[in-house]
Amino acid sequence: MIRDSAQFGSFCGLDNRRELMRLMVRLGEGLPDEHARRLRARFLQSLLPASTTSMAGLALSVTPCSAVEGYHLLVAITGCLGVPIDEAAARLERLVRSQ
Repeated sequence: MIRDSAQFGSFCGLDNRRELMRLMVRLGEGLPDEHARRLRARFLQSLLPASTTSMAGLALSVTPCSAVEGYHLLVAITGCLGVPIDEAAARLERLVRSQ
């Protein structure tokens, strides 16, 4: 039986998940596909130091990824590696706005 870790709390609503996916699509928008894929990977790698677990001091290797793959990795990083979802979402939004 899989249990909900409650990591996402009230953040896990459909609108929030849709917004995360939209932001992953927009990350690297207008760049060649391979550049956008690398940008998503760098963003995801940058999240691990924010982990609230012992994972914070470790390195994370992420290969270039599509927006869908990036979304799934974001969910895994926040849900399994202890990175707060609110912080990850805010960082993703700031990065997209700055590009």
